[in-house]
Amino acid sequence: MSEMRKDCYVQDKFVLIPNHVNKDEDLLKIIQQKNKPESLPDNNNCPYCPGNKQISDQLILSFVFKDGMLQRLYDSQDTVNENWTIRVFECKNPIVSTTPTHEYSDKPYYREPAYGYDFIIIPTPEHDVSLTDLSIEQWTNLLLVLQDRVRWLYSQRGVTYVAIYAGRGSNGGNIITHPHFHITTFSSIPPVIEKEAKTFHQLMNETGSCPSCNMIESEINGPRQLFSTAHFIAMVPWAPTYNCEFWICPRKHSTFFSKINQKEISDLSLVICSSMRGMDNVLGKTDFSMAFHISPEKKNSRQIHWHIEIYPLISSWSGLERGFGIFVNVPNPEYSAELLGAASRKELARLMGII
Repeated sequence: MSEMRKDCYVQDKFVLIPNHVNKDEDLLKIIQQKNKPESLPDNNNCPYCPGNKQISDQLILSFVFKDGMLQRLYDSQDTVNENWTIRVFECKNPIVSTTPTHEYSDKPYYREPAYGYDFIIIPTPEHDVSLTDLSIEQWTNLLLVLQDRVRWLYSQRGVTYVAIYAGRGSNGGNIITHPHFHITTFSSIPPVIEKEAKTFHQLMNETGSCPSCNMIESEINGPRQLFSTAHFIAMVPWAPTYNCEFWICPRKHSTFFSKINQKEISDLSLVICSSMRGMDNVLGKTDFSMAFHISPEKKNSRQIHWHIEIYPLISSWSGLERGFGIFVNVPNPEYSAELLGAASRKELARLMGII
């Protein structure tokens, strides 16, 4: 029998799960529709490859991994050293801007300046790789740089929220193939985070406990868990918006990504690397998006239990999803977790040298 699920933890949304599309062959058909080889553009025209400074965005920071640690190289393009590990660029065509404007209007045609910073983080000089191909060490370095930029951005005037996101493929919002992360800031809290924080705050007041912690406790070793480590759990949510969507959550209560320690960073790198390679093993090199749901760090009550959400884009939305907010999930979350979990645990064992 088909069923309708409601996300009872964070978002007030409904997910429809048909009962007829839970078999391997049905999932394989969906994957094959989207899993087409992507042509890689010439890296001579890539603004993020070494040696292409004439077409690149404005370089802000550059790091090299040396003597067992990440070291800053320079912060201008005047003394470019091509032996870099990670680079941070200021986007040439930003979607927000720090240029002052005074375009305001009130209801019904509300308008305000889109004030903010727009950065691109390049985690590797290699052009023809995906985020899912990055090593544990590369993920560790990337997470450390993301932490550094989050801290700096929250110290700037006019920054209320820092959004961290990435993807693969045109459906994942990427025109440039070279792997990269986006960091975009806003002068207000994005609606999804606002709603998540409101629900979080309300349930904390009503029950005295974190709803995400309760969710994680109930999911540990359950049918939607992919695997868990000392500090994190990878799991498919009860009512996912996207087919084969999965989350990575801190097991202990944690609101600020920028404050997790080195041991947690190393563990998170292992979990991301294992789960995303597991995703590729099951779904192929399909397009995907990922987003860090983190708390705003300036004084307010809009706190959440931070986590990472990964959205494989193996099928398109119909008018039902776009027009009515009813999301059809194929296959069901438990079956997705079974497939992704088996592949992810195998990758975890391989990365840890067990197999």
